[in-house]
Amino acid sequence: MLAEDHPDQLASQHALAIAYKANGQIKEAVALLEQVVKIGQMTLAEDHPDQLASQHALAMAYKANGQVKEAVALLEQVVKIRQMTLAEDHPDRLASQHELAMAYKANGQIKEAVALLEQVVKLKRLRFHQDHPSRVVSEKALFYFSQ
Repeated sequence: MLAEDHPDQLASQHALAIAYKANGQIKEAVALLEQVVKIGQMTLAEDHPDQLASQHALAMAYKANGQVKEAVALLEQVVKIRQMTLAEDHPDRLASQHELAMAYKANGQIKEAVALLEQVVKLKRLRFHQDHPSRVVSEKALFYFSQ
């Protein structure tokens, strides 16, 4: 009933793609998220939070599908936009930077991964309590990457 580019339609497709990924249906998640991102590129501003969330999710699906180079490129774009639009300690910005570091690691870019994670951990230590899951995940990743 809804138009292809209706925000509720896109949100539902985004949620379905996340469910596909969680269910191990990675190819389905990639295909659906590519469609959501493509429509978003035609209808939303480049820095619209929904568009950035869909691009972030698509990058994670790419990574899970073994498309690491595509994940890196897309996350670099998301991080660049979020650096221009969000505070340096904003949780969405930090999440994208963390995931970019993980993609760098998967792509063999260890120095870039460590440098970015050091920055993320520094900011998360200022923003989050020491037991906050997001902080703990980044600290553990940095510890293992630095070994």
